[in-house]
Amino acid sequence: MFDELQTHIADKKVLLLGVGNRLRGDDGIGSYLVKRLKKKVNIPLIDAGDVPENYIGPIETSGANLVLIVDAADFGANPGEITLVELNQLKDFGVSTHSANLALLFKVIPKEKRPDALLVAVQPKSTETGRGLSEAVRESLDGLEHLFLQLFT
Repeated sequence: MFDELQTHIADKKVLLLGVGNRLRGDDGIGSYLVKRLKKKVNIPLIDAGDVPENYIGPIETSGANLVLIVDAADFGANPGEITLVELNQLKDFGVSTHSANLALLFKVIPKEKRPDALLVAVQPKSTETGRGLSEAVRESLDGLEHLFLQLFT
């Protein structure tokens, strides 16, 4: 995945948008990743929690031309598996608790200011309230942290 991601970010000003609710088990992965990366990477970070629509303004004014969105998404894989998804593919894809809004989120931004967006989707094991991260998703979080530190420091 390193090579694929590196190709996508080449010559881009990247913003990392972590999406997820930490109170709902594996759904919190995007939020946890942003927390881990704060003050360690040289790209802007936004922890959008479970309300990414509240961050349209900061995304629009960030100057980024690529937003990497990290979120849990059910794409029928083994827990912890990671895939990259173009936002226009979300309609053909498994749904996270936020997917319905992610594709629409960027359409609200005027075309001349709208960054490209790529979803770094992590297959959750459980998104039940009151659970922490599953072991598989925690391992993926560790891997993503390492990957982003390699790419953005």
